[in-house]
Amino acid sequence: MWLLLGIALGSGLLLLVMWLKSRGVSIKWYEYLLGFVGLALLIFTLQNYQASVAEFEPNAPIMFLLVFGIPGLVFLLIAGFLVLFRSLRSKKAAVDTHPVEA
Repeated sequence: MWLLLGIALGSGLLLLVMWLKSRGVSIKWYEYLLGFVGLALLIFTLQNYQASVAEFEPNAPIMFLLVFGIPGLVFLLIAGFLVLFRSLRSKKAAVDTHPVEA
């Protein structure tokens, strides 16, 4: 299962980066870092959640979701919004520097 998850994540990340590059969206190093940390936390959360459920632990799965899953989602959202806002700001700046003549 984890092999297939790794293949799917690798393929998805490759397609995402290729699509962003084709659209002319630049990604800074710290956005890659935030995304990587967020994705690593989510994978860690999923693995430990699955293992805790398989061992019939009553509270551990919920704690893994709260302690590691929420920060992982927050890191991924921050990385995504940083890319989105910088892309929108650069498009707005390009429109403002080239006004349309009436």
